Amino acid sequence: MTHEEYEFILMAVILVALISFYSFFKNWKRLRFIEDTPTANLRSAHQGYVEIEGKGVLIEDKPIYAPLSNHRCLWYRSKIECQEILIEKGQSRINWNVIYSSISNHVFKLTDGSTSCFVDPDSAEIQGEDKLVWYGNTEWPNQTQILESQSVLHSNNNRYRYSESLILPGQSLYVLGQFSTSSVVSQHSIREIMNNLILDWKKDSQHLLKRFDANKDGQIDQQEWESARQIASAESQQIYQQRLIEPEHNIITKPKDKRYPFIISAYSQASLRQKYRRTAYLSLLICLVLTSYIIWFAHTHG
Repeated sequence: MTHEEYEFILMAVILVALISFYSFFKNWKRLRFIEDTPTANLRSAHQGYVEIEGKGVLIEDKPIYAPLSNHRCLWYRSKIECQEILIEKGQSRINWNVIYSSISNHVFKLTDGSTSCFVDPDSAEIQGEDKLVWYGNTEWPNQTQILESQSVLHSNNNRYRYSESLILPGQSLYVLGQFSTSSVVSQHSIREIMNNLILDWKKDSQHLLKRFDANKDGQIDQQEWESARQIASAESQQIYQQRLIEPEHNIITKPKDKRYPFIISAYSQASLRQKYRRTAYLSLLICLVLTSYIIWFAHTHG
């Protein structure tokens, strides 16, 4: 064995051992968070990091449709791949190149039977979703409602592969994340509302001139601009007062502290614990075996 081969093998095994240790640490950490965080009822949940179990439901009048299969869902991850055949040394090899991908960030509701809250899935770790794979000859699928169809077989003539992962309405969900109660009023002051209103007016210059150009000279002078600001201030007051009567809402989001995982799972809590524990132990075993091999290999060939 040459010195270059020795270094390559040693570095490759060390890299895999480090990846295995990272996998152990990541999965063990999530297991500890799940086991150490008590399950809360939505009605009595405290502000902060919580664990909630319930059923996922759509927000009224805001249906979510998966872009490829057209299924109503709570969350989706979609991907389109194009088949590419490569010829190397007289042998053909198939590659699948991603030409489209999309991940849902639409908010949905979680209910535990007594009350409900919103869930913002942006940046969540999704576990246990339903997965669909089917094939076709067009860049965009012309077949929808795949869950009810059996025509998903692969043919050598099909150049495109469509993949979609879904969380469906009515599924039991486990959510671990940041629980907070907020209102529209608490998010925006009167000054912020007024500034946003003026920015919106500036985007439509024709409407701005039509409404505030009193002398019709084609521009907004200082006096006309002051008048516009007074009207914006009055309208902002009205908007703020209207928002005062809007109800507060509860929402679960990704924690700001990156040490805390944000998990949305269609697996039960028990199944999720088992999954993380099994993966952590397997990763640790691989790491220990590779560490022993590294010591033996370095001692034997070093």
